[in-house]
Amino acid sequence: MPKWVYKTTRYRVNGQAVKSDSIIECDEAGSCLVHDVTESEMHRLNEFFNEQGAEGWELVQCSYHGKEVLCLWKKEV
Repeated sequence: MPKWVYKTTRYRVNGQAVKSDSIIECDEAGSCLVHDVTESEMHRLNEFFNEQGAEGWELVQCSYHGKEVLCLWKKEV
């Protein structure tokens, strides 16, 4: 049976503080939507995911919290 090591990452959509509240919007129930993300922000997010994958990390789950993307990763040991 495989054994796994896990890590979490917190990442702002554009690599810096999110400058606009319109990028991630949450309702009172806690459901969040991402919209109005620029092409360069999407490119940087793709780079981030590809960097993690190249290091052997498999994305388990991502969700949005407090204007950040919180991701859970796993890698077989």
